[in-house]
Amino acid sequence: MARKRTLADELEDDFALDNEYLSDNDSDGDKTTVNAQEPAKAAKKRGASTSEKTDNPDKRAKTVSNKPSGKGTTASKFSVPSEANEQADLWNKYMKKAHPGITDLELADHLMLPQHIYTTTPAPSDTYIEDLAKTAVSTGKSKNKVMHGAPQVLVICSSALRVVDLVKRLRPVSKRGVLKLFSRHIKIADQQKALKTTAVDVAVGTPNRILKLMTGGELKVNRLRLVVIDCWQDDKMRVVIDMDDTRKDLFAIWQDVLLPASANPDYGFKFRLA
Repeated sequence: MARKRTLADELEDDFALDNEYLSDNDSDGDKTTVNAQEPAKAAKKRGASTSEKTDNPDKRAKTVSNKPSGKGTTASKFSVPSEANEQADLWNKYMKKAHPGITDLELADHLMLPQHIYTTTPAPSDTYIEDLAKTAVSTGKSKNKVMHGAPQVLVICSSALRVVDLVKRLRPVSKRGVLKLFSRHIKIADQQKALKTTAVDVAVGTPNRILKLMTGGELKVNRLRLVVIDCWQDDKMRVVIDMDDTRKDLFAIWQDVLLPASANPDYGFKFRLA
């Protein structure tokens, strides 16, 4: 499967460990003075004006009803199922969409299965991602020792703006800093160097940069316990698994790195769409 990779993570920022980032109605009635010599003419004129305002309610109602009120008109919300088999089916559906030429036989070698999904009972909330990360970090007892560039939780987002937002929210999860992984005015060599000297529990990034750092070996998966696919919708109602400039890199992370690693008995990470 050929992959054309483009950068989706566009935001000016430095790679770093984050240690903090009436018109008043006239109640006096009609004040028009009518000439006593032409009462009928004036009355007729006023009557016609009144008739135009009151005798055609259907026309007025139609005009008003055709104007959008702005209330009750919302764009479709991306729905993430809660059951493991439904999450796996959703992932596979969009993976096939990202590779329209793939056959079912070829797809079968890359399918996500329900056993790959992290099962959780609490209902999603505004702090759902934070809660998932806390659980993974607090209960994590990896067989592999702590290593530089080897997080326990990896959150994959659609944009650098979203990464920055989640990094702020995930700071309390671990005493170690939270890695933010995206590009623009950031040399990948600088990130590679930082990963070789930094021990972290949580990393948040965009697909393109994560894929490059994983395939280069700087971002390791040996301590990984949870991969969260952030299905947040941006202002254009786009989601990371269905954006032209993110989905191929996202599914390449799964096909080329995480799926093969999941066969290693020493690795015990799970996925969750959130």
